[in-house]
Amino acid sequence: MARPPKTSDTALLDRAADLVWRVGADAVSIRDLEVDLDLKAPSIYRRFHSRTELISRAIDRYTDTVVAGRIARYFDDADDPVAGLHGFLSTARKPMPGEVHPRGCLLTVTAAQEVHGDPMVRASVDRGLRMIADGLRRTTLRLSASGRLRADMDHETAADLLFVGFEGLVTLARARIDGLDSMVDAVMHAVVAASAADTSETTRTGDLAPPHQP
Repeated sequence: MARPPKTSDTALLDRAADLVWRVGADAVSIRDLEVDLDLKAPSIYRRFHSRTELISRAIDRYTDTVVAGRIARYFDDADDPVAGLHGFLSTARKPMPGEVHPRGCLLTVTAAQEVHGDPMVRASVDRGLRMIADGLRRTTLRLSASGRLRADMDHETAADLLFVGFEGLVTLARARIDGLDSMVDAVMHAVVAASAADTSETTRTGDLAPPHQP
């Protein structure tokens, strides 16, 4: 009778996502995965069939935990959409627990890698990015309904602008560019009505630490 795997697939995917997020998918070899996952290459291929399938499934796992968790926390469960939006944008500048520098977003990091040309990886990245874009669209709709969206902007355009702004923030954060606090405020002021965009005590209540990597 075959022995059950000593580590679950979900635990391996979390570790693979962490590795790819830290160093970038193109830099991760099968040997790196062997060391990080504590598995030999034949075992990796038996469980995930290929390096790109492992990367794709690791991205899916990241999307279903980290991305979905942040969207629920800062968009769908937020009592105040302004505070929630500020909190979400602020996750771009926060390092993971125990680290000094922010990593940015695994989806954005992978989209800039050659491995993104693989259809399976591209589909996983695109699914995660759509989840973010849809969450922003729901939030700008709430802002519009409450009269806190800029009067000269519709909620679809505002969501597109916020998506571009967020992608810029996570890219600059990973590049260790200074001044991200003011950039977050600038993105907020671009879409939120002036009376509601004041990032004072009310808005800062959404400025919470991002969920831990599972």
